[in-house]
Amino acid sequence: MKKIMILFSLLLLLAGCSAEAAPSMYIQPAQLDEREEAVARLLGADTDQHLFDVVLDGTARTVSVCTYELVDGAWELRSGGGGMSLQEGEKNGRMAFGFEDLRGEYREALQFGKNMSAVKFSASEEEPEENLGRTTSFLSDRTEIVYGQEIPLAIQINTSKNEVVSYFTEYFFQPEEYEKHGYEHVYALTVTFSQELLS
Repeated sequence: MKKIMILFSLLLLLAGCSAEAAPSMYIQPAQLDEREEAVARLLGADTDQHLFDVVLDGTARTVSVCTYELVDGAWELRSGGGGMSLQEGEKNGRMAFGFEDLRGEYREALQFGKNMSAVKFSASEEEPEENLGRTTSFLSDRTEIVYGQEIPLAIQINTSKNEVVSYFTEYFFQPEEYEKHGYEHVYALTVTFSQELLS
């Protein structure tokens, strides 16, 4: 009987641990069914498009997407900072981002319930064209959403260096790691969810 009680206690402990490991609000790379995958391929979304699924608790009122450039060891805003209003009670959404080079043309599309927003950004013509190599790391795992906290979705390095160290997107919060390598350009794409209404 004692062995059964110990085994039962272990199972409860493991169940408690796995419950903590699964956040109630999260963003993750999109899980497409066969039909969605076929449509994505038809639209070319299997190339430079990146899709994410979002699960919320119904109290989010704003989603904001930003792009940054690393300048002198700190992230400098390039685009975004506003946001899209979310309906109260909205719990599921999908986000799509299309780009090859964050220095150039960039597209974002957000869909939450019946609301959808699609925006395309283009770099200034004054920006010089450089022949640089490029590597991009993307959010690859389910990540907990905490209201008011930025979540890095992509980090892109553009450089003429022969060797590039690519980090997980969490290194957005340690910009000094990129700065120490002396890359010509480092960009970031982030998303933030908030319970505050758009002002």
